[in-house]
Amino acid sequence: MSKKKKTKLEDSEILESEELNSGAVEVEDTDSKKSKKSKKSKKSKKKDKKKMDLDTKQTLFKSITAVVCVIALCSTISSGVGSLAEAIKASVASGDDSAASSDFAGDDFSSDVPTDADASADASTATPDAEVPTDADGSAAADGSASTSSGGTATTPSDSSSSTSSSIPTGTAQIVSYYNTATAKAVNKKVPFNKTRTTTEKGYDAGVALKAFKSLVYKFMGVGSDNQFTKSVTSADKDSYHKYLKASKLTASDVTSATCTKSGNNYTITLKIKNGSSSVKEGSVVSSNNSPLDRSGLACGDNDKDYWDHKTAENVMSAIKDVASGANINESYSNATIVAVVNASTGNLVSLKASFDFKFELSKVMGSSANAEASTVVNMTGFKF
Repeated sequence: MSKKKKTKLEDSEILESEELNSGAVEVEDTDSKKSKKSKKSKKSKKKDKKKMDLDTKQTLFKSITAVVCVIALCSTISSGVGSLAEAIKASVASGDDSAASSDFAGDDFSSDVPTDADASADASTATPDAEVPTDADGSAAADGSASTSSGGTATTPSDSSSSTSSSIPTGTAQIVSYYNTATAKAVNKKVPFNKTRTTTEKGYDAGVALKAFKSLVYKFMGVGSDNQFTKSVTSADKDSYHKYLKASKLTASDVTSATCTKSGNNYTITLKIKNGSSSVKEGSVVSSNNSPLDRSGLACGDNDKDYWDHKTAENVMSAIKDVASGANINESYSNATIVAVVNASTGNLVSLKASFDFKFELSKVMGSSANAEASTVVNMTGFKF
């Protein structure tokens, strides 16, 4: 082979070798680029996966926080405002301050939580209009009691579950009002009951003329056993009920003291009534039927009637006007006390007792004068509601 041909052949082989090497380098460069791209893709996928995992964790965490807030909210509503702070602290401690603050911000649960005032209002006792079956005599075993500064008596019942133990009237105004309500209830329903009134002589000092007419004067005043009053009030007396019992119109200013004690199922109300008086001057009525005793529920009224419990100057004047039209009469009473027993569950009257001392001063009666003193006791029992 010629030297030229050999040289060309060698050059050709070298060129082919270079081309092969160049191709290999290009292949190698391509593979390298693919490898780098693959690594970048994997890194990107890992980064996306991490981001997704983080988002998922945050979403899950917020969900858990929301559940915790809901639980805390429910717990707060049932347990009261005092638990709200603890619920918020629990939510904050879980790591999401914003969730706790956003869920509870602006909420006010105070209206859902019972207060002492509401509790005491709910524990309010039976009113006089509440009809609760009781024993025929409305009595039961006595409970212990203790005086209060308000004029009432705090009771410590043997059965702490009694619904009436906290309803005992206290204070003068409340006790007087409770008594008024009890009498009004009996009057409105025209309840049958038994009544007796006795008036006992305490002294009689008169001139010659009136000394001779002592029995007549005592008749006007209702003094003595001969003038004792007894009445069984029934439904037939409904139109004349005022002759035997009236609805009390007493006020706190009409009494000097008012107390209430609880014994068994009954309240015993004791009222000390202020003194009062009435008068007639030269046959003309100056004052009558306007004393505290006349507003206490006792029977009183115009003219001389045997059923009036409190006789006033006007009543006596009505009796003697034909023989002493120009008489002077002064009447006064003192030591008036009313003791009423009221069923604590129903507010119904069980009994009522009134007592008082009184005095009459008469002059210009048949040319004579007289001073008479006596004491009256009125008993009302057996109210049948």
